[in-house]
Amino acid sequence: MNILTESCNYQINISNDNYFNAKNIKLCVERKILIDLIKMHEKVFAQEKLSFENALINIIESKLQETLGDAVFQAIKNYLEEKFSLKFNDIVKKPEEFFIALEKIFGKSVCTIEKLILKEIQGKAKF
Repeated sequence: MNILTESCNYQINISNDNYFNAKNIKLCVERKILIDLIKMHEKVFAQEKLSFENALINIIESKLQETLGDAVFQAIKNYLEEKFSLKFNDIVKKPEEFFIALEKIFGKSVCTIEKLILKEIQGKAKF
C-alpha cells in the first residue's frame, strides 16, 4: 500500500468521528502524508548525493527561510531547541513532535508551511 492510499484510508477512518470538521480532516490528512513520507523515506526517495536526512533538513530550512526570512528562521530554530528540545537533526526521527511544535508556534497558519514542505518533498520523491 502506498503512502497516498494509506492517507486516504486515514481520512476515511477519521471522517466518522464527529469531533473533526472538514477543515481539520484535510489538515490531519496533509500532515499524515507529510509524516508518512518522512518515515518511509527509504521506499520513496531515490539514492541521491545527499542522504535523505540531509535533503529533508535542507528542504525544511529553505522553506522556512524563504517564507519567514533568515532572522525569524534562526529565532524559530532556537525556540524549538529551548522550548521543545528539538534540533533540526531530530526532524527525521521525530516528525510528529516537530510538526506539533510548529503548530504550537504558528497555530493554524502552519498548514501553509506544511504544504510548501510537502510540495517540495513530492517534487523530489520517486513514485
